Amino acid sequence: MTDSPDSHTRDSSQQSPTSSNNQSIIAQQLTYSGPLPPSAEMEKYERISPGAADRILAMAEKEQAHRHAQEEKENAVNSRIAESNIRSQDASISEIKRGQWMAYSLGLIFLGITVMLGLNGHEVAASTLGLGGVAAVATVFIKVRNKQ
Repeated sequence: MTDSPDSHTRDSSQQSPTSSNNQSIIAQQLTYSGPLPPSAEMEKYERISPGAADRILAMAEKEQAHRHAQEEKENAVNSRIAESNIRSQDASISEIKRGQWMAYSLGLIFLGITVMLGLNGHEVAASTLGLGGVAAVATVFIKVRNKQ
């Protein structure tokens, strides 16, 4: 609250060209920013209508309470959105980790089977299975990187 209004005064004077006496019309406009008028204006309101200053103060207090309530609602919504985004990111990270562990496990299984086939005299089957497994895992990792 400030008592110093941003006041803009506009005076306009008009004279009638046909009349011999000078007449002037003066218009004044006063503007201020903030929820309450300056104290001098409040006094004028009170003189014109007793109790007006109290009603103006009550109106400003009610408006401020409403504004605070709206800001609290907005903050609560923003907080819920942020929490939802965090949960979504955590789920994505968990999914990526699970996929990496599955790929690692499959790689070990393919490697084990390839080694067993190679040691038992099935070199062609071992090389086919080994290359196919490596190619499959590499393809999955490349596709995941391209999505990002």
